Amino acid sequence: MTPESTSARRSRRIIAAFATTIAASLVLLGCAGSDAAPASDETSAGAVPAAVEAAVAAGYEGTSTLPPDSGPAPAADKNVWILSAFQQIHGLARLTEEVGAAASALGWSTDVCDGQNNLGGGWAACVRQAVAADADAIVLESIDCAAVKAPLEEAREAGVTVVSLTSFDCDDETQGGSEPLFDVTIDYIEGVTEPQTFFERMGKLRAEWIIARTGGAAKVLQVKFDGVAFGTYLAKGFEEGLAACEDCEIVSTLALTPADIPNIRQKFETALLQASDANAVSVDVDFMLTGGIQQALVTAGRDLVVAGGECGLDNLGYIREGGGQQMCIGNSLGHMAYAAMDELNRYFAGEEPALEGMGWQLVDAEHNLPPAGEDFDGPVDYVPAYESIWN
Repeated sequence: MTPESTSARRSRRIIAAFATTIAASLVLLGCAGSDAAPASDETSAGAVPAAVEAAVAAGYEGTSTLPPDSGPAPAADKNVWILSAFQQIHGLARLTEEVGAAASALGWSTDVCDGQNNLGGGWAACVRQAVAADADAIVLESIDCAAVKAPLEEAREAGVTVVSLTSFDCDDETQGGSEPLFDVTIDYIEGVTEPQTFFERMGKLRAEWIIARTGGAAKVLQVKFDGVAFGTYLAKGFEEGLAACEDCEIVSTLALTPADIPNIRQKFETALLQASDANAVSVDVDFMLTGGIQQALVTAGRDLVVAGGECGLDNLGYIREGGGQQMCIGNSLGHMAYAAMDELNRYFAGEEPALEGMGWQLVDAEHNLPPAGEDFDGPVDYVPAYESIWN
């Protein structure tokens, strides 16, 4: 393989970062308060709707709960293949580690395949390697169905169970709207049982936080991620959430695609200069901030309300230091991993899915910020809770 330049390697790393959104990234779950309909009571100009205030308060409180208190005994002698979109991404590497720990607690063996950001068809190759190795299950970490449809059909024919971690199935409209090929997903909390809802809720809560921080007078520069499935739902949720505020508006939209990633800072600086009336910035995904937006914000020095994405480790540092990004929406990758393995064990036992209690929390400098150098892991002591039902 021809050696890559430093800039090319940097571009590949940033491009791949969108895959972690659960893994973050996502990875992120809807707030119960975010489900509330727009306030029907009249509000004065510039006022924050009561439903928005309630949603933000609930977001700070968090929606995570303890996992189920009962479940089947661990299935015996299972081998699980963990297929990571790109192990060079911190969030995905950590999610892989946590899935392995959860599987080990169930007495299962694991193998890891790094899809290397689909370089040379790496994602499909990982699926086929798992099938050839007679895996009992494969876990797709931020690998959507359409990209590996044929190998997944082969896996289904071979009787291999397919588990989704923040991945979109083939029946989703962004994946072609064909037959679903996933067997196991996570029932996170009440009303959030699929990634579409997951990301819509994230976008909506970000909008609600901005409404509250601007006193119901948000003029937003929206930075959204085009050309990827979860970006569609993040933008949809944000736009619907902002519509609850009569005197709020999106004054400009910067739509970034994977091809734009090497030029994130330049494109954002131009958009920010043009959006002279903006008092807030919404950034769909945290890698966009680390890829240049954070530096541009600090250099610009404008008095802006800035909402970010899924609480990447660097982004938590930005919030702690002040300047630029001020908020993110965090969840526990560990809780997510254990929840996925619990759902898989229930599937093996022929039982129905259970609500896993995997919610989210708003994080800013005054609320829920973990110690420096630590990932966000949420308020729930989930490991002993799961081990108590597996042992």
